[in-house]
Amino acid sequence: MNSFDLKDEEKLILKYIIDLYIEDGQPIGSKNLLEKFNLNCSSAKVRYLMQNLEKQGYLDKIHTSSGRVPSIKGYQYYATHLVSQDSQTLREKIKDIFAHRRTNIDETIKEACQVISDTVGITLVTSETNESSTLKSIQLVPLSEKDATIVLVTSFGEVSHRTVSLDLNRSDMNDLRIAIRIFKERLIDIPILKLKETADSLAPILSIQIKNYESILERMVNNVFDFQLQNKNVVYGKDKIILADDISRIDLSKILYLIENQSIWQTIEAEIDEESKLKISVRGDNSSIITKKIEGSNKIKEISLVGANRMNYHRSLAAIKLLEDLIVDKDKEKE
Repeated sequence: MNSFDLKDEEKLILKYIIDLYIEDGQPIGSKNLLEKFNLNCSSAKVRYLMQNLEKQGYLDKIHTSSGRVPSIKGYQYYATHLVSQDSQTLREKIKDIFAHRRTNIDETIKEACQVISDTVGITLVTSETNESSTLKSIQLVPLSEKDATIVLVTSFGEVSHRTVSLDLNRSDMNDLRIAIRIFKERLIDIPILKLKETADSLAPILSIQIKNYESILERMVNNVFDFQLQNKNVVYGKDKIILADDISRIDLSKILYLIENQSIWQTIEAEIDEESKLKISVRGDNSSIITKKIEGSNKIKEISLVGANRMNYHRSLAAIKLLEDLIVDKDKEKE
């Protein structure tokens, strides 16, 4: 959508109409605009501009009223081209959180997400992945003559407990201790998604010190180092989208499934064919989604805001930019 396909005066009227409609949810007439924004033009001129915007598909006429409301096309244009992205109030609140934080950075980011959701009045979703997670610790805890728990700690602070049962006809607990020592020397700081292949490559080294190394290596590769790519959505302020008056219960169930289980970025990217790290989707079910792909973050890969079409786009876009800066800056701080 090209920002030059509307005249400046049409852009201004469209912006004022949507600003006012977001505020009170009532159809907007020329009288509303003249009274609210003290426009320096006649009522006839405002009506003419509104008619032009309606003809171009940016406004819809409500038959029970002389006023007009934004169309999906109008919301999309407004959110993409007419909204400023600054919110000093939000910045001050988040700055205060970080100035007085008593928890680790990840917990502070979560607190900031909740504050943003509450302040803007919108559902916020962060999508995390273990793609960049690396192995930081591996410990052996013997349980019996043939059973042991292997404790793995990742760079994201996640702890995994995995059980190994030995074939006593081929190896014993001492063999496993030797293997764990070699893994400690060779696998620390390896991405967890590459542990299987890296451990497999250690077969020649294991064979020097462990007679029947194949049995132990097979169990470690299949039972301990078998990490899969995982995406996890963390939802803040779910009640905001649940309580949105404009969205039907049927559509709401679909939205909830999306924000809880799927990559919002990938879903919107499939719908909007444009090269951009930030995408805005104004949808026919009366919902709007703003989603941002995060680069430079080890853990959080997407931020999304989900609300009704009448969401406050000014504050929402400011919030998503602010949160992106916080996430990227705090990841750099941890390095």
